[in-house]
Amino acid sequence: MGSLCVKNLCLTLEEKCILNNLSLCLPSGELHILMGKNGAGKSSLFNAISGICSPNSGEISLDGESLLGLPIELIARRGIFLAFQSPIALPGVTIAQLLRTALQARLENGALLDHMKFYGDMHKAMDALEMPRSWATRSVNDGFSGGERKRCEILQMLLLEPRYALIDEIDSGLDVNGIRATMAAISKMRSAGTGFLIITHQPQHFQGLNPDRVHILSEGNIIQSGGMELAKSVASDGFMK
Repeated sequence: MGSLCVKNLCLTLEEKCILNNLSLCLPSGELHILMGKNGAGKSSLFNAISGICSPNSGEISLDGESLLGLPIELIARRGIFLAFQSPIALPGVTIAQLLRTALQARLENGALLDHMKFYGDMHKAMDALEMPRSWATRSVNDGFSGGERKRCEILQMLLLEPRYALIDEIDSGLDVNGIRATMAAISKMRSAGTGFLIITHQPQHFQGLNPDRVHILSEGNIIQSGGMELAKSVASDGFMK
């Protein structure tokens, strides 16, 4: 069984310590919840794993092979997917164009994307997320509400089928139907072997998925790990000081 691991990770930005000797291992097919106060370093951890920023020291590995120093696109091709907390708009780039380009980029040199299969898979995923198929021709996130942008992120995840998905507060801004569809998508992909590390302030949305671990991040390090009982304790009593 594979795993995505960080070991003794340290990250400093603008002379401020963001991640402090942090270690975490996510086996394939497991769902881990990451919680913590604002500014604890949660999003910075995701940025370090996905190659957006470079840690000062430590190790990031996928199935025992280091990801450090690799360009963002190569990390993505190896199966790491990042769903942003605040996805940006891409005026002039349609959802279908973005997904086609991403899938084509993962194929071996000279191989061509099967467009009939692509559109069939995209429409099936859009139906599951209760997204109008007409959105395929809309510019990515341009004029979208917060919840619509989150659905677009999940659509990308479903089509790209990553080995590990880092999801930053995807449940924030979604309506009840959107949350239900998102949980169903996560459950389906987890059953197929995708590992999930999810930042959330609303762990109750994930209770039905039976997360394998819940981690509490504080001042750049994991100070406590446990099961859903830990998340319930935080929801009831707040974070430890």
